[in-house]
Amino acid sequence: MKKGELITALGFIIISIVTLREAFRLGFGWVEQQGPAAGFTLFWLGLLMLLCSVMILVIGLRKKDDGEPFFVNKQGLWEAVRIFFTAALLTVGIIYTGIYWATLGYCILFTRWLGKHRWRTVILFSVVMTVAVYFGMEKGLQLPLPKSFLYKRGLFPF
Repeated sequence: MKKGELITALGFIIISIVTLREAFRLGFGWVEQQGPAAGFTLFWLGLLMLLCSVMILVIGLRKKDDGEPFFVNKQGLWEAVRIFFTAALLTVGIIYTGIYWATLGYCILFTRWLGKHRWRTVILFSVVMTVAVYFGMEKGLQLPLPKSFLYKRGLFPF
């Protein structure tokens, strides 16, 4: 198990460094009269991910190897595959449908398929998350995010 934690921590450290490099390229400060620069969210996300990854790495290095496999059983492996699959669908969905439709679909899929929640809970959570992302990013931080083809044709507000 120790080996898996260390490999995962190193992987996230690499992703964090790539994210921070992109944030530096875009600029992450506050732009007068405009709000945060394009890399503002990336910078804080990358920095937080880097700090957490280093913490996991340090804890993993101090820990003795218990000899357990990375996945305890096949169900654990299946859970990881399902999470990866939904995250990959979110990424592809952002490209083709924009961030808001992809977020809505991701939340529905994640809470229903992985969380096995009731439909009422799934719909409420998915709509609230999508609206929160819209108001948080578009209105609060004034960061334009990828929109759907319906927005580009003037048929839908996002």
